[in-house]
Amino acid sequence: MTEKTRETREADKANEADKAGEGDRAAEATGVTEVVGVAGVNEAAGVTGMAAREGAAFEERLKSYEGRGAATSGVGKDPVNEPMIRHWCEAMGDTHPAYRGPGAVAPPTMLQAWTMGGLSGHQGRSGAHDELFALLDGAGCTSIVATDCEQEYLRPLRPGDAITFDAVIESVSGRKTTKLGTGYFVTTRMDVRANGEPAGTHRFRILKYAPAARRSQPAEGSGTAPEGGRGGPPQGRRPRPVVNRDNAGFWDGVAARKLLIQRCGGCGVLRFPWLPGCNACGAAEWDTVEACGTGTIYSYVVMHHPPFPAFDPPYAVGLIELAEGVRMVSNVIGVPCDQVRIGMPVRLAFLPVDGEWELPVFRPDPGGGSAGGGGADVRLPESDDTGTSAGMGVSGGTGPGGAGPASAGTGMSGAPDASATGPASAALPASAASPVSADPAGPVAPTASGAPVAPTAPVAAPGDELPPLTVPLTRTLIVSGAIASRDYQDVHHDAEAAREKGSPDIFMNILTTNGLVGRYITDHFGPRSVLRKVAIRLGAPNYPGDTMVLRGTVTDVDGDTAHVRVTGANGLGHHVTGTVVVTVPAAEDRAATR
Repeated sequence: MTEKTRETREADKANEADKAGEGDRAAEATGVTEVVGVAGVNEAAGVTGMAAREGAAFEERLKSYEGRGAATSGVGKDPVNEPMIRHWCEAMGDTHPAYRGPGAVAPPTMLQAWTMGGLSGHQGRSGAHDELFALLDGAGCTSIVATDCEQEYLRPLRPGDAITFDAVIESVSGRKTTKLGTGYFVTTRMDVRANGEPAGTHRFRILKYAPAARRSQPAEGSGTAPEGGRGGPPQGRRPRPVVNRDNAGFWDGVAARKLLIQRCGGCGVLRFPWLPGCNACGAAEWDTVEACGTGTIYSYVVMHHPPFPAFDPPYAVGLIELAEGVRMVSNVIGVPCDQVRIGMPVRLAFLPVDGEWELPVFRPDPGGGSAGGGGADVRLPESDDTGTSAGMGVSGGTGPGGAGPASAGTGMSGAPDASATGPASAALPASAASPVSADPAGPVAPTASGAPVAPTAPVAAPGDELPPLTVPLTRTLIVSGAIASRDYQDVHHDAEAAREKGSPDIFMNILTTNGLVGRYITDHFGPRSVLRKVAIRLGAPNYPGDTMVLRGTVTDVDGDTAHVRVTGANGLGHHVTGTVVVTVPAAEDRAATR
């Protein structure tokens, strides 16, 4: 078990690449992740104004910390215990039978939780660690984002196990300029032991940086993502639609949260965009029909360039064919741009803009685009982040007149109902009414949606896609996940403190995301599944009121072990991307693998 696995060797190679200067891809590609503090920037903005010789000397000094211990013979504050396991599982909505009852083990994704300092803080950090961070703080790099978490599990952790650990500073990058600001990537590796035996490894990468100057300051309570949320908040306010006597009725309908279509008073033909006369018979008389709110994507474009003030590309602009037969230009939200497809069923929603008006937009429809009312009753939380281009086709254009996709909705086909209960909503509560068999040979096990699956199902083939899991991002989930992982950074539970540090609200910590990814995989593969490795990279933050949809694709299968690529998207974009290695042993091998 102590010999390095293939995945560990590959991870080591990847880390060497980071040392060569590629470590900035995490924050540069995905923007803000986990903001631990957003302090003021010194006048020199870190080392930005430093002379080349001084800069080189500073970086050489930082590099001298590589290979030095960050913690030596650290001791977990508590042995592995059932109450912490139970709290974790309740927060994550994880009902895996291996995590409770006689012979229970801890969820593997709890690995770091056993080493956390808790409310009283970390103890036993080395002088080298404190010196390195003091140097970076002194250079103005006072803010931190966690960008990557990679864990490999070598043996299960059981109640009573005493946890010890060592940590080393693996690498410190050269100075990097990212969307967040200028700073340095610091990667640490922790080796965790249980009763003196190797239990797992934990590699953690953060960016210590001096924040870039804000381009605009969002109003308090506006729902705008913090600086760097996806490259920083868009500049300015969104352009207002041009309202005239020909289209005023349309915008009056939008104000009443109705999508109105013109109907010719002469021939009865429906038309959109609105016009002063019928282009079929020429009649000037007309009335309106309220759209039912469903449709499909007839065509679409993803906007990347050029950027416009108040818009943050990429964003999807769709030509929507409504159930009534007319087509209109609007925005497709609540789904990553690369997952928008022609023919995708969509449903109407109304998006608040700048606290003053609303825009009709469209999100994926889990009902498959069936006709019926109710689409106009959906109101999304306001956001300023990912710009869209909802010209609404009133004048036939697709000019920038829209608002950003602040709502991920539940709208993924096949996703569990977002109205389910529990902290992560889609979990099946453990109760007498919905028992979960702890017997590895039991007949059924719960999935994220509560549907039974056969525990003996074979490992999937490469290319197979896992059913999506929809996770409503409630304050309860965010706070309980932080507490269950012993992460008491105030930005995860104190909204006022989060705003003081540049965030519009509290947001999910990386350990909760890690736990949800692990739960998603074991929910799918059943009660015999055992996590071997979870490696994730964070992107757009998970804020309360949004929704995250996890998706997985099997990329490789080796015997009873599957490699799964996982993505998680919210209304701002991709929150998490990563890979998971999971084993589904035969029943007779299960005891040996636990």
